Amino acid sequence: MQGLKRSLQRELNSFYQKLQQKDFLLQHVTKGAFSRARAKLKPEAFVELNDVGIENFYQHAPYQQWRGFCLLASDGSTAILPNHPSIKKEFGITNFGPYANSPRSVARISLLYDVLNFTTLDGQIGSYNTSERQLLKQHLDKIKPGTDLLLLDRGYPSYGLLFELQARGIQYCIRLTDDWWLEARKLCEGDEDREVVFQLPKNKKELRKQYPDASIDIRCRLVSVTLADGSREVLCTSLLDKEAFPIDCFAELYHFRWNIEEGYKLYKCRMELEAFSGKTALAIKQDFFAGIFMMTTAAVMDFPVVEEIKKAKDVSTRKFPHQINRTNALAMIREMAITLFLKKMVPSALIAFDSILKLTTEYNTPPN
Repeated sequence: MQGLKRSLQRELNSFYQKLQQKDFLLQHVTKGAFSRARAKLKPEAFVELNDVGIENFYQHAPYQQWRGFCLLASDGSTAILPNHPSIKKEFGITNFGPYANSPRSVARISLLYDVLNFTTLDGQIGSYNTSERQLLKQHLDKIKPGTDLLLLDRGYPSYGLLFELQARGIQYCIRLTDDWWLEARKLCEGDEDREVVFQLPKNKKELRKQYPDASIDIRCRLVSVTLADGSREVLCTSLLDKEAFPIDCFAELYHFRWNIEEGYKLYKCRMELEAFSGKTALAIKQDFFAGIFMMTTAAVMDFPVVEEIKKAKDVSTRKFPHQINRTNALAMIREMAITLFLKKMVPSALIAFDSILKLTTEYNTPPN
Protein backbone atom coordinates (compact mmCIF):
# COMPACT_ATOMS: atom_id res chain seq x y z
CA MET A 1 0.00 0.00 0.00
CA GLN A 2 2.99 2.28 0.23
CA GLY A 3 3.77 2.10 -3.48
CA LEU A 4 6.98 1.02 -5.21
CA LYS A 5 9.55 3.83 -5.28
CA ARG A 6 12.70 1.69 -5.54
CA SER A 7 13.51 -1.93 -6.29
CA LEU A 8 11.21 -4.40 -4.57
CA GLN A 9 14.01 -5.78 -2.37
CA ARG A 10 15.02 -2.33 -1.14
CA GLU A 11 11.37 -1.50 -0.38
CA LEU A 12 11.08 -4.72 1.66
CA ASN A 13 14.27 -3.93 3.57
CA SER A 14 13.03 -0.41 4.29
CA PHE A 15 9.65 -1.74 5.45
CA TYR A 16 11.23 -4.12 7.97
CA GLN A 17 13.65 -1.42 9.12
CA LYS A 18 10.68 0.79 10.05
CA LEU A 19 8.72 -2.11 11.51
CA GLN A 20 11.57 -3.23 13.78
CA GLN A 21 12.90 0.30 14.37
CA LYS A 22 16.44 -0.59 13.29
CA ASP A 23 19.20 1.80 12.29
CA PHE A 24 20.27 -0.13 9.21
CA LEU A 25 18.64 -1.76 6.20
CA LEU A 26 18.91 -5.53 6.64
CA GLN A 27 17.36 -8.24 4.49
CA HIS A 28 14.71 -10.11 6.48
CA VAL A 29 12.48 -11.26 3.61
CA THR A 30 13.50 -11.96 0.03
CA LYS A 31 11.47 -10.61 -2.87
CA GLY A 32 10.79 -14.20 -3.94
CA ALA A 33 9.23 -15.04 -0.58
CA PHE A 34 7.19 -11.85 -0.73
CA SER A 35 5.92 -12.68 -4.22
CA ARG A 36 4.87 -16.17 -3.13
CA ALA A 37 3.05 -14.76 -0.10
CA ARG A 38 1.20 -12.05 -2.04
CA ALA A 39 -0.01 -14.66 -4.53
CA LYS A 40 -2.33 -15.85 -1.71
CA LEU A 41 -3.82 -12.38 -1.16
CA LYS A 42 -7.08 -11.71 -2.98
CA PRO A 43 -7.53 -8.16 -4.34
CA GLU A 44 -11.07 -8.26 -2.97
CA ALA A 45 -9.59 -7.92 0.52
CA PHE A 46 -8.89 -4.25 -0.22
CA VAL A 47 -12.38 -3.82 -1.67
CA GLU A 48 -13.87 -5.09 1.59
CA LEU A 49 -11.61 -2.83 3.64
CA ASN A 50 -12.70 0.15 1.56
CA ASP A 51 -16.37 -0.83 1.98
CA VAL A 52 -15.96 -0.93 5.76
CA GLY A 53 -14.36 2.51 5.79
CA ILE A 54 -17.08 3.94 3.55
CA GLU A 55 -19.90 2.45 5.61
CA ASN A 56 -18.51 3.78 8.88
CA PHE A 57 -17.87 7.25 7.45
CA TYR A 58 -21.38 7.74 6.08
CA GLN A 59 -22.99 6.34 9.21
CA HIS A 60 -21.15 8.52 11.71
CA ALA A 61 -19.64 11.60 10.03
CA PRO A 62 -21.55 14.84 9.30
CA TYR A 63 -20.57 14.51 5.64
CA GLN A 64 -21.11 17.22 3.05
CA GLN A 65 -24.25 17.20 0.89
CA TRP A 66 -25.80 19.31 -1.87
CA ARG A 67 -29.49 20.04 -1.28
CA GLY A 68 -29.86 16.77 0.61
CA PHE A 69 -27.92 14.65 -1.90
CA CYS A 70 -24.55 12.96 -1.70
CA LEU A 71 -22.89 13.95 -4.98
CA LEU A 72 -21.15 11.08 -6.76
CA ALA A 73 -19.29 11.29 -10.06
CA SER A 74 -17.91 8.57 -12.26
CA ASP A 75 -15.26 8.87 -14.91
CA GLY A 76 -12.80 6.62 -16.68
CA SER A 77 -9.10 6.62 -17.43
CA THR A 78 -6.37 4.22 -18.50
CA ALA A 79 -3.23 2.69 -17.00
CA ILE A 80 -0.26 1.25 -18.88
CA LEU A 81 0.56 -2.23 -17.58
CA PRO A 82 3.79 -4.26 -17.35
CA ASN A 83 4.65 -6.86 -19.96
CA HIS A 84 3.76 -10.24 -18.44
CA PRO A 85 1.96 -13.32 -19.82
CA SER A 86 -0.78 -13.19 -17.15
CA ILE A 87 -1.46 -9.54 -17.98
CA LYS A 88 -1.64 -10.24 -21.71
CA LYS A 89 -4.10 -13.05 -21.00
CA GLU A 90 -6.38 -11.00 -18.73
CA PHE A 91 -6.12 -7.49 -20.20
CA GLY A 92 -5.20 -8.30 -23.79
CA ILE A 93 -2.89 -6.41 -26.15
CA THR A 94 -3.73 -3.25 -28.08
CA ASN A 95 -1.69 -1.74 -30.91
CA PHE A 96 -0.92 1.95 -30.47
CA GLY A 97 1.03 4.52 -32.47
CA PRO A 98 0.42 6.21 -35.83
CA TYR A 99 0.90 2.91 -37.64
CA ALA A 100 -0.65 0.71 -34.94
CA ASN A 101 2.68 -1.08 -34.58
CA SER A 102 3.32 -0.52 -30.88
CA PRO A 103 1.62 -3.37 -28.97
CA ARG A 104 1.11 -2.97 -25.24
CA SER A 105 -1.29 -3.98 -22.50
CA VAL A 106 -3.46 -1.15 -21.17
CA ALA A 107 -6.20 -1.29 -18.55
CA ARG A 108 -9.40 0.74 -18.57
CA ILE A 109 -10.23 1.98 -15.06
CA SER A 110 -13.22 3.74 -13.55
CA LEU A 111 -13.87 5.38 -10.17
CA LEU A 112 -17.08 6.23 -8.33
CA TYR A 113 -16.06 9.31 -6.36
CA ASP A 114 -17.77 11.53 -3.79
CA VAL A 115 -16.94 15.00 -5.12
CA LEU A 116 -17.78 16.79 -1.85
CA ASN A 117 -16.14 14.44 0.65
CA PHE A 118 -13.37 13.05 -1.61
CA THR A 119 -13.99 9.39 -0.77
CA THR A 120 -13.84 6.68 -3.44
CA LEU A 121 -16.86 4.40 -3.12
CA ASP A 122 -15.88 1.96 -5.84
CA GLY A 123 -13.26 1.19 -8.45
CA GLN A 124 -13.40 -1.03 -11.51
CA ILE A 125 -10.64 -2.25 -13.79
CA GLY A 126 -10.90 -4.07 -17.10
CA SER A 127 -9.29 -4.48 -20.49
CA TYR A 128 -8.74 -1.50 -22.78
CA ASN A 129 -11.62 -2.72 -24.96
CA THR A 130 -14.04 -2.39 -22.04
CA SER A 131 -16.06 0.80 -22.42
CA GLU A 132 -16.52 3.40 -19.69
CA ARG A 133 -20.28 2.71 -19.81
CA GLN A 134 -19.68 -0.97 -19.08
CA LEU A 135 -17.55 -0.09 -16.06
CA LEU A 136 -20.16 2.44 -14.92
CA LYS A 137 -22.81 -0.29 -14.86
CA GLN A 138 -20.63 -2.18 -12.38
CA HIS A 139 -20.71 0.87 -10.08
CA LEU A 140 -24.49 1.14 -9.95
CA ASP A 141 -25.02 -1.22 -7.00
CA LYS A 142 -22.93 1.16 -4.86
CA ILE A 143 -25.26 4.11 -5.55
CA LYS A 144 -28.13 4.59 -3.10
CA PRO A 145 -31.45 5.52 -4.70
CA GLY A 146 -33.03 8.68 -3.30
CA THR A 147 -29.97 9.90 -1.37
CA ASP A 148 -27.19 9.87 -4.00
CA LEU A 149 -27.02 11.97 -7.16
CA LEU A 150 -24.81 10.84 -10.04
CA LEU A 151 -22.84 13.34 -12.14
CA LEU A 152 -21.56 12.24 -15.55
CA ASP A 153 -19.75 13.86 -18.45
CA ARG A 154 -20.91 13.82 -22.07
CA GLY A 155 -19.28 10.49 -22.97
CA TYR A 156 -21.87 8.52 -21.00
CA PRO A 157 -25.47 9.34 -22.00
CA SER A 158 -27.52 6.77 -23.88
CA TYR A 159 -31.18 5.81 -23.91
CA GLY A 160 -30.32 2.56 -22.19
CA LEU A 161 -28.39 4.24 -19.37
CA LEU A 162 -31.13 6.80 -18.67
CA PHE A 163 -33.70 4.00 -18.60
CA GLU A 164 -31.62 1.93 -16.18
CA LEU A 165 -30.97 4.86 -13.84
CA GLN A 166 -34.69 5.64 -13.75
CA ALA A 167 -35.55 1.96 -13.20
CA ARG A 168 -33.15 1.85 -10.24
CA GLY A 169 -34.43 5.15 -8.81
CA ILE A 170 -31.00 6.81 -9.16
CA GLN A 171 -31.04 10.60 -9.53
CA TYR A 172 -28.63 12.02 -12.10
CA CYS A 173 -27.30 15.07 -13.92
CA ILE A 174 -25.47 14.32 -17.17
CA ARG A 175 -23.86 16.64 -19.68
CA LEU A 176 -24.99 16.14 -23.28
CA THR A 177 -23.28 16.97 -26.54
CA ASP A 178 -25.23 19.58 -28.49
CA ASP A 179 -26.10 17.13 -31.25
CA TRP A 180 -26.81 14.05 -29.11
CA TRP A 181 -30.49 14.11 -29.98
CA LEU A 182 -33.11 16.44 -31.44
CA GLU A 183 -34.47 17.75 -28.14
CA ALA A 184 -30.99 18.84 -27.05
CA ARG A 185 -30.48 20.73 -30.32
CA LYS A 186 -33.83 22.47 -29.86
CA LEU A 187 -32.81 23.53 -26.37
CA CYS A 188 -29.65 25.17 -27.69
CA GLU A 189 -31.76 27.13 -30.16
CA GLY A 190 -34.56 28.25 -27.86
CA ASP A 191 -35.82 27.20 -24.43
CA GLU A 192 -33.44 26.95 -21.49
CA ASP A 193 -35.47 24.49 -19.42
CA ARG A 194 -37.69 21.75 -20.84
CA GLU A 195 -39.18 18.52 -19.53
CA VAL A 196 -39.21 15.72 -22.09
CA VAL A 197 -40.41 12.13 -22.33
CA PHE A 198 -39.05 9.47 -24.65
CA GLN A 199 -39.32 5.70 -24.90
CA LEU A 200 -36.69 3.03 -24.55
CA PRO A 201 -35.95 1.70 -28.08
CA LYS A 202 -37.46 -1.68 -28.86
CA ASN A 203 -34.05 -3.18 -29.59
CA LYS A 204 -33.04 -2.84 -25.89
CA LYS A 205 -34.52 -6.28 -25.12
CA GLU A 206 -31.98 -7.21 -22.43
CA LEU A 207 -32.78 -4.10 -20.41
CA ARG A 208 -36.51 -4.79 -20.68
CA LYS A 209 -35.91 -8.31 -19.37
CA GLN A 210 -33.72 -7.02 -16.56
CA TYR A 211 -36.33 -4.48 -15.44
CA PRO A 212 -39.68 -5.99 -16.50
CA ASP A 213 -41.74 -3.79 -14.16
CA ALA A 214 -40.12 -0.50 -15.19
CA SER A 215 -41.95 1.91 -17.48
CA ILE A 216 -40.43 2.26 -20.93
CA ASP A 217 -41.32 5.96 -20.80
CA ILE A 218 -38.27 7.89 -19.62
CA ARG A 219 -39.03 11.29 -18.15
CA CYS A 220 -36.20 13.77 -17.76
CA ARG A 221 -35.43 17.46 -17.80
CA LEU A 222 -33.10 19.28 -20.16
CA VAL A 223 -31.43 22.43 -18.85
CA SER A 224 -29.23 24.83 -20.77
CA VAL A 225 -26.49 26.42 -18.65
CA THR A 226 -24.29 29.35 -19.70
CA LEU A 227 -20.66 29.00 -18.70
CA ALA A 228 -18.27 31.74 -17.60
CA ASP A 229 -16.76 31.96 -21.10
CA GLY A 230 -20.19 32.53 -22.65
CA SER A 231 -20.58 29.04 -24.13
CA ARG A 232 -23.57 26.87 -23.33
CA GLU A 233 -23.88 23.28 -22.19
CA VAL A 234 -26.98 21.12 -22.05
CA LEU A 235 -27.58 19.00 -18.95
CA CYS A 236 -30.00 16.09 -18.74
CA THR A 237 -31.33 15.52 -15.23
CA SER A 238 -33.90 13.54 -13.30
CA LEU A 239 -34.49 16.50 -10.95
CA LEU A 240 -37.89 17.50 -12.32
CA ASP A 241 -39.08 19.75 -9.48
CA LYS A 242 -38.39 23.28 -10.78
CA GLU A 243 -39.16 24.90 -7.43
CA ALA A 244 -36.79 22.71 -5.44
CA PHE A 245 -34.18 22.75 -8.23
CA PRO A 246 -34.42 26.01 -10.20
CA ILE A 247 -32.37 26.40 -13.35
CA ASP A 248 -29.90 28.68 -11.56
CA CYS A 249 -28.61 25.83 -9.36
CA PHE A 250 -27.38 23.57 -12.16
CA ALA A 251 -24.20 25.43 -13.06
CA GLU A 252 -23.02 25.02 -9.46
CA LEU A 253 -24.16 21.39 -9.38
CA TYR A 254 -22.34 20.31 -12.52
CA HIS A 255 -19.22 22.27 -11.61
CA PHE A 256 -18.73 19.91 -8.66
CA ARG A 257 -18.03 17.10 -11.16
CA TRP A 258 -14.60 18.65 -11.74
CA ASN A 259 -13.45 17.29 -8.38
CA ILE A 260 -13.23 13.78 -9.81
CA GLU A 261 -10.57 15.08 -12.20
CA GLU A 262 -8.61 16.25 -9.16
CA GLY A 263 -9.22 12.84 -7.59
CA TYR A 264 -7.68 11.13 -10.63
CA LYS A 265 -4.69 13.48 -10.47
CA LEU A 266 -4.15 12.42 -6.86
CA TYR A 267 -4.64 8.73 -7.65
CA LYS A 268 -2.65 8.43 -10.87
CA CYS A 269 0.05 11.07 -10.42
CA ARG A 270 0.62 11.61 -6.70
CA MET A 271 0.17 7.93 -5.83
CA GLU A 272 1.98 6.90 -9.02
CA LEU A 273 -0.57 4.25 -9.96
CA GLU A 274 1.51 2.92 -12.83
CA ALA A 275 4.54 2.27 -10.58
CA PHE A 276 3.15 -1.20 -9.88
CA SER A 277 4.76 -3.30 -7.17
CA GLY A 278 4.46 -6.48 -9.24
CA LYS A 279 4.24 -7.64 -12.84
CA THR A 280 1.37 -10.14 -12.74
CA ALA A 281 -2.32 -9.48 -13.32
CA LEU A 282 -2.97 -10.33 -9.66
CA ALA A 283 -0.40 -7.76 -8.49
CA ILE A 284 -1.98 -5.09 -10.74
CA LYS A 285 -5.40 -5.63 -9.18
CA GLN A 286 -3.94 -5.70 -5.67
CA ASP A 287 -2.22 -2.34 -6.26
CA PHE A 288 -5.30 -0.85 -7.93
CA PHE A 289 -7.69 -1.66 -5.08
CA ALA A 290 -5.11 -0.94 -2.36
CA GLY A 291 -4.68 2.53 -3.85
CA ILE A 292 -8.42 3.15 -3.67
CA PHE A 293 -8.44 2.04 -0.03
CA MET A 294 -5.59 4.45 0.77
CA MET A 295 -7.42 7.31 -1.00
CA THR A 296 -10.54 6.70 1.08
CA THR A 297 -8.53 6.32 4.30
CA ALA A 298 -6.84 9.67 3.68
CA ALA A 299 -10.19 11.38 2.94
CA VAL A 300 -11.82 9.96 6.07
CA MET A 301 -8.89 10.85 8.31
CA ASP A 302 -8.52 14.41 7.03
CA PHE A 303 -12.27 15.12 7.20
CA PRO A 304 -12.25 16.54 10.78
CA VAL A 305 -9.42 18.91 9.88
CA VAL A 306 -11.24 20.03 6.73
CA GLU A 307 -14.38 20.77 8.76
CA GLU A 308 -12.36 22.71 11.34
CA ILE A 309 -10.80 24.83 8.58
CA LYS A 310 -14.24 25.53 7.12
CA LYS A 311 -15.51 26.78 10.48
CA ALA A 312 -12.46 29.02 10.87
CA LYS A 313 -13.06 30.36 7.36
CA ASP A 314 -16.49 31.69 8.40
CA VAL A 315 -14.93 34.08 10.92
CA SER A 316 -11.62 34.72 9.14
CA THR A 317 -10.68 38.06 7.60
CA ARG A 318 -8.12 36.53 5.23
CA LYS A 319 -8.48 37.36 1.55
CA PHE A 320 -7.89 33.75 0.56
CA PRO A 321 -9.05 30.84 2.77
CA HIS A 322 -6.78 27.99 3.82
CA GLN A 323 -7.15 24.41 2.61
CA ILE A 324 -5.38 21.16 3.39
CA ASN A 325 -2.72 19.78 1.12
CA ARG A 326 -4.27 16.47 -0.02
CA THR A 327 -1.03 15.24 -1.54
CA ASN A 328 0.63 15.71 1.84
CA ALA A 329 -2.28 13.99 3.62
CA LEU A 330 -1.99 10.95 1.35
CA ALA A 331 1.78 10.82 1.80
CA MET A 332 1.37 10.85 5.59
CA ILE A 333 -1.13 7.99 5.45
CA ARG A 334 1.33 5.92 3.46
CA GLU A 335 4.14 6.71 5.90
CA MET A 336 1.90 5.91 8.89
CA ALA A 337 0.70 2.59 7.46
CA ILE A 338 2.90 0.53 9.82
CA THR A 339 1.83 2.58 12.86
CA LEU A 340 -1.85 2.39 11.96
CA PHE A 341 -2.36 -1.11 10.60
CA LEU A 342 0.37 -3.21 12.22
CA LYS A 343 1.26 -1.51 15.49
CA LYS A 344 -2.34 -0.28 15.87
CA MET A 345 -1.25 2.95 17.56
CA VAL A 346 -4.39 4.64 16.28
CA PRO A 347 -4.94 7.48 18.83
CA SER A 348 -1.36 8.73 18.71
CA ALA A 349 -1.26 8.41 14.91
CA LEU A 350 -4.46 10.45 14.57
CA ILE A 351 -3.14 13.20 16.85
CA ALA A 352 0.10 13.42 14.85
CA PHE A 353 -1.78 13.34 11.55
CA ASP A 354 -4.11 16.19 12.55
CA SER A 355 -1.26 18.32 13.91
CA ILE A 356 0.90 17.96 10.80
CA LEU A 357 -2.04 18.51 8.46
CA LYS A 358 -2.95 21.78 10.20
CA LEU A 359 0.64 23.00 10.01
CA THR A 360 0.87 22.31 6.27
CA THR A 361 -2.30 24.04 5.09
CA GLU A 362 -2.00 26.32 2.08
CA TYR A 363 -3.84 29.30 0.59
CA ASN A 364 -6.69 28.45 -1.75
CA THR A 365 -5.94 31.10 -4.37
CA PRO A 366 -8.15 31.30 -7.47
CA PRO A 367 -6.52 30.56 -10.86
CA ASN A 368 -5.30 33.52 -12.89
